[in-house]
Amino acid sequence: MSKQKFTIRKARLEDLGAVTEIYNEAVVNTVSTFHLNPREEEHQLNWFYRHGERYPIFVGEEAGIILGWACLSPFSEREGYRYTVTDSVYVSPSFRCQGVGRNLLTRLCEEAGQLGYHSVVGVIARENTASIKLHERVGFTLRGELKEAGFKFGKWVDICYYQKFLSSS
Repeated sequence: MSKQKFTIRKARLEDLGAVTEIYNEAVVNTVSTFHLNPREEEHQLNWFYRHGERYPIFVGEEAGIILGWACLSPFSEREGYRYTVTDSVYVSPSFRCQGVGRNLLTRLCEEAGQLGYHSVVGVIARENTASIKLHERVGFTLRGELKEAGFKFGKWVDICYYQKFLSSS
């Protein structure tokens, strides 16, 4: 990546292949997600259209290359949780530790505030120290931990809940 800052923009349909490739790498190699199998094109297309304006997807791009992506998702479908969202941030292995994730998560939180959300929650595997550090750098605070809530790669994984408040109301 050059010293010139990359662009963060809302994802377009033509980005979906790169977004899926980045996500599927995480599915196969990390506990960043608890999907166990790579996502198929049809599933990803439905996922993309379900997000819409209320739950945007952003990509980090430089010279036509998608470096990473981030999105908001509902915390819960129950109406009382309508002001809280969860975040997802995934960066291509070639561009990790270069500020892509931090810039995407920062932009995502700004957008969440503009959309009227009160807080963003990160649901992170305890062993995913890179994501924990990322969330802490962007102002998230650890709110709780569930022991052995996930199971992947033949082992139980603890899950942490991080939260960032977007407004004082």
